[in-house]
Amino acid sequence: MKSGFVVLAGRSNVGKSTLLNNLIGSKVAIVTPKPQTTRLPIRGVLHEDKGQIVFVDTPGIFLGKKDTLTKKLNQSVKDSMEGIDAIVYVVDPTRKPGKEELHAQKILKATNKPIVLVINKSDLAANAPYIDELSEIDVGQVSTLLVSALNHRNLNILKETLFELMPEGEGFYPDMQITDMGHQQWIEEVIREKVFLNLEQELPYTVHVSVEQVKFRSNGGRCIEATIWTTNDRYKRMIIGAKGATIKKIGIAARKELTIALNTDIHLQTEVKVDARWQEKFGNN
Repeated sequence: MKSGFVVLAGRSNVGKSTLLNNLIGSKVAIVTPKPQTTRLPIRGVLHEDKGQIVFVDTPGIFLGKKDTLTKKLNQSVKDSMEGIDAIVYVVDPTRKPGKEELHAQKILKATNKPIVLVINKSDLAANAPYIDELSEIDVGQVSTLLVSALNHRNLNILKETLFELMPEGEGFYPDMQITDMGHQQWIEEVIREKVFLNLEQELPYTVHVSVEQVKFRSNGGRCIEATIWTTNDRYKRMIIGAKGATIKKIGIAARKELTIALNTDIHLQTEVKVDARWQEKFGNN
């Protein structure tokens, strides 16, 4: 048996969360087209006959803001490099490499862990003008692979490559466990995903979701009370929307996914609150 930890690293919004979900075969990380969706390192567990790989999805390297949250996210990327067995460095050939890419490479070159360079979104070859440039990246990687996380292209080859790099040993998690994320945190992430998908580009940096209470109902369903935190009244109005239209769409989308995933009736109550210091209060969350 082989068993080990692999960190997924790279700049923001290159498809690391989609890659994690499709390597595991189940949704453990939220996915949106907006940068810095991932805030905490999320572990997804791959179980195969030959062993177990624990993937750590890190926040993307993002140098566009200097706020408390962004600084903590970038530091958490460095912290995630400790105690792991290999690194998957994910790049996006549809986006021009820049300072964030160079910063990521600087961090990776300072490690002594084996690196696999993954050029994601290879299914978009016609819209990937930087694929040749990214193919020339040298961070001392042991392998370079063209993959499509969305279409599962070459994911089996990536798994085989990583298992070869893993040390021998028993698994760290039970056979049926696919993530270390707590139930409440997972619910918060589902709601936060729907907030991102229904709001403007700037709001990922000013929104946090906290589940206040989960009540089990006599019919087997669940009543979930959640708070959406933001930094000022202007954003609160955007989240609520005209006549409550936006918060209603967020609630319907979140309730639908929770109902399917938990296979039970869900009653979801959401409230929007303002706290200009929520980033300090909740840390990376």
